[in-house]
Amino acid sequence: GHCKPCPKDIDIAMVNKFYDLATVQDKVPQSVVEHYKALKHTAAECIGCKSCESRCPFGVKIADRMERSSALFGC
Repeated sequence: GHCKPCPKDIDIAMVNKFYDLATVQDKVPQSVVEHYKALKHTAAECIGCKSCESRCPFGVKIADRMERSSALFGC
């Protein structure tokens, strides 16, 4: 929760977790897709404000990961 709050209420940690779980596989597991799509707010809702990035102690480019997550999961 270092990156919170997100103005769009995206659970950034969970989106990142599902993205990481999906990308270590050759094919995205259906169970990961289902869990991602069950999120109340998905990466597609990211407005790219990067307020999360200024709070991230790890220097993660979160807005870029939200774009990649949205493309990967199709929402």
